[in-house]
Amino acid sequence: MNAIASQTRSIPRRQERIDRDRWVSIRPIERADGPGLSDFYARLSTESRRRRFLGSGSPRAAALTRAFTEPEGDGLVGILEEHGPNDGAMVAHASVQSDGQGGAEVAFAVADEFQGRGIGGTLMQMALEQAQTRGLRRVTATLFADNAPMRGLLRGAGREIVSDEIHAGVEEIALAV
Repeated sequence: MNAIASQTRSIPRRQERIDRDRWVSIRPIERADGPGLSDFYARLSTESRRRRFLGSGSPRAAALTRAFTEPEGDGLVGILEEHGPNDGAMVAHASVQSDGQGGAEVAFAVADEFQGRGIGGTLMQMALEQAQTRGLRRVTATLFADNAPMRGLLRGAGREIVSDEIHAGVEEIALAV
């Protein structure tokens, strides 16, 4: 395990209650999460994929899985905990990928049926903690300017907004870590 993965492992798993009998456990991503991650992105609606990948499609499953699970620890996943057939399904993902200049690009996706239940806010706080643990100074998110939920997560994260620019309908918001 590399030093970054070792550091991000110190971020504790958190649980977000989504209704009376179901929870989502959010933890650092692991290499073994690859198949679940591919399934998760395949299940997203067209609109959720458009918002996540800033376009109409998504990357090929193999490239996506490799990019998000290696190196281990550069992101978070949300795993459903319930009594029933969907127990253990991945329902959220946040990538925290270094930009090589003291910052990281962050991006989030939450399964359509679980949006608006607090999972994104927990992902945001944990992504910021992960960036801080790695010694990064800022996180940047690129989103469509009409993506009000993501903008709300970023603005409500309790961190200084370093920059907020919109060009051709795409917004880039940077937060201090």
